[in-house]
Amino acid sequence: MADSIYTKKQSAKYNGPVNSSEYNARVEENYQDLVYLYNRLNILDNELGFAFERVLKDHVFLINAVTDLSDRIRALESNDNRISMHSFSQIDYSTFIGYSEFTVPASQLLTYDATYNIITLPKVQSGSLSKLKFANTGIGQVIPEKFKARIDNSYNGVDAVGALVDTSPMYNALMSASDKIWKRNIIASSPNISGAQMMFYFTVPNDMSGTEKVNCLKLNPFPVFGPEIFSIEYTTKKSPSLTQADGWTPLNENSLYDNTTEAIGRVAPGGWSTAGADAIQSCGPIGFYFAEKNITAFRIKINQKSYINENNKYIYSYGLSDLDVRYDKFLPTGKTMIRFDAPDGDTIEEVTNVTPKIYNVPLSMVSTAFDYRVIYGSPGSFQTTPTASNSVWIEVTLNMLDNKTAPVLSDLIIDYV
Repeated sequence: MADSIYTKKQSAKYNGPVNSSEYNARVEENYQDLVYLYNRLNILDNELGFAFERVLKDHVFLINAVTDLSDRIRALESNDNRISMHSFSQIDYSTFIGYSEFTVPASQLLTYDATYNIITLPKVQSGSLSKLKFANTGIGQVIPEKFKARIDNSYNGVDAVGALVDTSPMYNALMSASDKIWKRNIIASSPNISGAQMMFYFTVPNDMSGTEKVNCLKLNPFPVFGPEIFSIEYTTKKSPSLTQADGWTPLNENSLYDNTTEAIGRVAPGGWSTAGADAIQSCGPIGFYFAEKNITAFRIKINQKSYINENNKYIYSYGLSDLDVRYDKFLPTGKTMIRFDAPDGDTIEEVTNVTPKIYNVPLSMVSTAFDYRVIYGSPGSFQTTPTASNSVWIEVTLNMLDNKTAPVLSDLIIDYV
């Protein structure tokens, strides 16, 4: 709704003000409108400048990320007769509607998260909630009263005591708005091989959620595909002080997939036996699901080695554009269909192997968490018996583990002849 103006429309029967009081009132109204417009212009100019800064920085790092991902796909599929899951459009359960043997009921469909590019169990929305994001009718989004955050920048690098810092509020990372991000710009006179480093502490409030259970952490670094996430740790201590004294445990405390390079970014960093070996470089949006824990606080170490050179200054930018801690409730099992198309001019005679990439459960438990069957043919002639097909579908079934871990499918690779 447009704001009302101070200057009121007046009758022209006297051809203008007839005394000094009316004249002065008219001038005052005009002045107030000019001040209002001037302030609104400044606000819009700041918002546009901020939006341009975000787009520019995200764009720089996205270019590098796209190049890297393209190289990885080429390397993965350089092996003949191997196809990976590369697009959400491959999730194709709708093709089987009306085919009773293969139709997946809507209530059993696996949940696909397009932001974090993961597939997991069917989510029960009525039992799922955020610990950080709440809305108040008539007010909008509110920050939980007991949310606290702190930065420890006592590390080597440019982000240190006395550094020139330009920052937005840390709680901006909680806001579900595109113009609200937490950015921390460190302005240095010369580059530093250590870059910028900080440990970000924050509490997990339970006052508005009513439960201490947590099984999901999601975060979007800023700039996207820019900073390095070095470690993610949690504490269950009551009333944490957000200091080293709280007693911190790596989120990947079992060191799942230690020394498995392709697991980096799929398991939380900071849990491997060699410190820093699992740091997520050029980190994009990441989401981690784990067994339920009564977590009271997290701490995340963020590094930024890259900088932008402006006016003979070196600007290291890092922070978070989104942060969420959740308790998500899932059904114990679910299914979906994933389509794989043969390369142009080729057909798939038979799928010889199906390899799921599930990194939040131990390798020994993957066979419990994952099952599948291959469907050949085309609409009207679907079958499970191998036959030459332009496309095949993998019916994926995921099952919850006994410790309430919801398995996360990060990728699916098939080999065929």
